[in-house]
Amino acid sequence: MTLSSGTLTHESILKIAALAQRLRDNPAEGFRPSPALAAFMRDRSNRILVRAANRVGKSVHAACKLAKIMLSYPRKNYRAVGVSYKQSIKVVSKLLFQFIPRDQLADGCSYTETNGWSHSLIRLKNGTTCQIKSSDQKAIAHSGDDLDGIWIDEPPTRDVWLECVKRVMSLRGFVWLTMTPIGRPCEWLRELAEELGSTWVQHVVEFSHANCPWYTREQVEGWLSEASSSPWAYRQTIFGDWEGEVLDRVFTGFDVDCVITDDQLPAEGDKFKVGLGIDHGEGVGRQVALLVLWTGTCMYALDECVNASKTVPAQDAQAILEMLGRWGWKISDVQRLVGDINSAGKLGAGLKVNDVLAAELSTQSGLRTRTCVIEPPNKGKGSVELGEKLLNHAFMQGKLKVHANCKTLLHSLKNYSEGDEDLKHSIDALRYVTQPTLESWTDVFPSIGRMKFR
Repeated sequence: MTLSSGTLTHESILKIAALAQRLRDNPAEGFRPSPALAAFMRDRSNRILVRAANRVGKSVHAACKLAKIMLSYPRKNYRAVGVSYKQSIKVVSKLLFQFIPRDQLADGCSYTETNGWSHSLIRLKNGTTCQIKSSDQKAIAHSGDDLDGIWIDEPPTRDVWLECVKRVMSLRGFVWLTMTPIGRPCEWLRELAEELGSTWVQHVVEFSHANCPWYTREQVEGWLSEASSSPWAYRQTIFGDWEGEVLDRVFTGFDVDCVITDDQLPAEGDKFKVGLGIDHGEGVGRQVALLVLWTGTCMYALDECVNASKTVPAQDAQAILEMLGRWGWKISDVQRLVGDINSAGKLGAGLKVNDVLAAELSTQSGLRTRTCVIEPPNKGKGSVELGEKLLNHAFMQGKLKVHANCKTLLHSLKNYSEGDEDLKHSIDALRYVTQPTLESWTDVFPSIGRMKFR
């Protein structure tokens, strides 16, 4: 295009001008993707998960890709979902506006930075539409339409997710999810995306200068330094790892120093007591029993058993006894056994779950008399708030530790926010058994001093 002298020919100038005009008319065509997200831009899979670090432009890439599809396929219907109403306007709507040529908008379709798209709907001259919604809307707001594709920016709630997926089933449409796993629990998404035979295609992108060439090296180093100040979230922020923490979680005192392994337990021969806390939740994953030991200065959550399917008290008792056996203990070694107050329903003919489970523990342990008794927890007014405050304070003081075995409990402690019933069961079990000691360290020692060290 250039002469040897470095001047431009008239023909070259016209070509450059025409190219510039095309880019102004259709910004998506001139978009240069990050090297790490180029594969996502080409991917035509029906289920795509972009799990990426912060600041790598995952939302920009998805908006550009969706805009291209909308412009290329007439009379189709799509949806873009932001994590909140504000984010759906400030991020999702704004990005789509940047990539859709103004002359392709249908009459009456308009956009403002303050309110986003008129009627939360993008309408193109080719008959294609794109709804703008947010995950903080109720699930019913996401129902009712058959769609050709949905882009979801950041993880939604499970009920919203289910409604969105339903919308593309009839037309065999696509679902894209762009996310950094910080801000809400994502374990259910991980299981969905990574289970055997999953149809989901993952694009995982870390933050680096090579992946974000629009930043200077100094900017990249600066952000890496800032991110390192939050070790719990560093892997998620920089590498897009799955495990993250909820920003408004209750147990802010719980951090990596509260997680232990076998070599950090009391030494063999030390005196301690053993307790079990049980929450009788209904449904899969909600029947939780926690094994705890405590010395005169510290409490340790050692192990857990969580039902993987709907169970009856006999099965729960067997799982508890097996858990005790892993540590070399019997039910008779347990000095504190606390279980939630629930009716046993049809299984117990008017009895309480604690009574039925205690009987099963006694029978399966070979006890001649039903010496096993499960005490009810403190359920007085304000007991939940007090118990959670005691747990948090104990974490901050270093008086409460959790073994790496307790994966469900660890996940709940990192992610539980007030009112999250799905994560509350293991926390309640911990609260029931530890609260009497956390209120006053007045237990009388000595006690048993043997443990099966593995």
